Amino acid sequence: MARKQPKNQLLLDYSVRGNRIVLHLGQVESQRIADHLFEGLVNGDWMIEPAGEVADISYAQDIVHQIGHKLPYPDGIKIAQLHNVDPLFKGFSAIYHQKGWVFVNAASDINERNYHIHLLTVSLGLHTIYANTASLAARSEQLIFEALLPFDEVESFFRNDISKIPDFLASDIANFFKVPFPMVLKRALNLKIISDDQYRSFMTVNPSTATKPRELFFSKDGSIDDLEAQLFSGE
Repeated sequence: MARKQPKNQLLLDYSVRGNRIVLHLGQVESQRIADHLFEGLVNGDWMIEPAGEVADISYAQDIVHQIGHKLPYPDGIKIAQLHNVDPLFKGFSAIYHQKGWVFVNAASDINERNYHIHLLTVSLGLHTIYANTASLAARSEQLIFEALLPFDEVESFFRNDISKIPDFLASDIANFFKVPFPMVLKRALNLKIISDDQYRSFMTVNPSTATKPRELFFSKDGSIDDLEAQLFSGE
C-alpha cells in the first residue's frame, strides 16, 4: 500500500539537479565531514539502506505535520541517525536519489539531535524558496522556534526579576522542550521574555552538569518567596 502524502506537502520535481547537500550544520570541520560522508554515499563507498550498523532510519512525516506549513517537501523524507561518525559531525540535509534525507550524529545529545532533525527537515521544505544558505537557515530556525517553543510555554519558565537559573532547572527546561537550553534562551530573547542581561547570565549555565537538587524544607511561616529564593539562589 502506498504511503499517504502529508496534507501539507506540495508536489515538486526533485530530479532536476541531482544529488546535493541542502543545509550543513556546525562549523567548518563538521561541514567538511558532511561533504566527505555525502560524497562517499553518492560514489557508492557506503550504503545508507538497509538500516543496520551504519544508521537508524525513520520517516519524518510526524515532523512535517508538526511544523504545519504547506511547503514543497520532497517525497518520503527519511532521517538517518549515523553511528560511528566523528564526534565533530553535527548533521546535514540532502536530496539523494530524488528523495529528501536528514543525516545527524546518533551519538549527539538527545535534545540537540531532536532540534537538528527538526531544523534539517524543514530546510528540505524551504530550500527551493530560499536560495541563500544563511536565509534558509534563519527561516528554518524561525519555523522550528514557532513549532517547538510557543510563546506561552517559554514565558512560563522565566520572570523579569530572575537573575540566576540553577543547572538542574536549565536541564529540566531543555528536556521539557526537547531542544538545547541555549535555543530556549535565544527564543526567549527574541520574544523579549528575557532581557539582554538575563540572556548573557543564563548562557553561562551548563545543564549537562546538572545535579539532583537538594530537598527543600519550609518552616511553618514559610512563603512562596522563600521557595523561589532557594530555587533560584544557584547555591
